[in-house]
Amino acid sequence: MRIVGTIRTIELHTLAAKFKDVTTRQVAKISLEIERATDEDGEELDVNNLAGMNFTGPAELVPRYSTGDRVQIMTSPDMQIASIKSAPLS
Repeated sequence: MRIVGTIRTIELHTLAAKFKDVTTRQVAKISLEIERATDEDGEELDVNNLAGMNFTGPAELVPRYSTGDRVQIMTSPDMQIASIKSAPLS
């Protein structure tokens, strides 16, 4: 999925380990004010259906992006951030 929007919140979030002897890890948790979204076939999605959705990615995103930044996010099938970049005004 490709999503364009403005970052509402971005914070470090700790994921608990699901298996014994696996350590917890931190990820970036991002919520967006979504302007536009398309699926993998390029079909427009109703952004109202995506309201309240959070996206997670590497912890390194937290110092790179801030609340209010306009971004484009590409997600993997499990809704993880596959790529993120600044989005120009359209």
